[in-house]
Amino acid sequence: MLLNFLKSHFNSEITKYLKRFSFKATKHFGKHGFSLLVLFAKTQRLEAITTLLPNGTHFILADVENCSFEEVVEEAKYVQQKHGLSNMYIYSDMERSFRIFCYSLVDYKTLLKILLDFKHLDMVFFDYTVRRKKATLRYGKKENRQPPKLVKVLETYPMPFPEQVEQVFYDTGVVKRGISFTLGDDD
Repeated sequence: MLLNFLKSHFNSEITKYLKRFSFKATKHFGKHGFSLLVLFAKTQRLEAITTLLPNGTHFILADVENCSFEEVVEEAKYVQQKHGLSNMYIYSDMERSFRIFCYSLVDYKTLLKILLDFKHLDMVFFDYTVRRKKATLRYGKKENRQPPKLVKVLETYPMPFPEQVEQVFYDTGVVKRGISFTLGDDD
């Protein structure tokens, strides 16, 4: 609907390539300022689970990006041995993109320490984990990707999948890059 509006009001050659558009206006008053950010993007709703359990403990979920299969396996083995963790299940739906599930139960501070031991951890994932005080990781299919496949199990000792896991849905942009316009100071 929004893309149709843009096409009807703007040059269709420009909007033909428009997948994500953002506009930011900033006005400063001395040391203080205000910003308005408007973002138009095609989004998708994804299924995910969070690490926080009703008893206050967490199990481990990690989003590891921009590394080879060999690198993610090496990193996961290191983390698993360092922290004495149970079996780790590594999934992938795209080259150099991995999601790790481990059902050992830990407190929140330990979860953060474990995540930071992954050299190729997606730092946006980590930032949201800190903000929300729980990790959220999708398990469903993402647009323009294959369904996630189990690519490796690192066996130490089994732990059952936790009961009463929180299932959530979240929206994310289909396209991560786009056109941005900034008006005013941005410092």
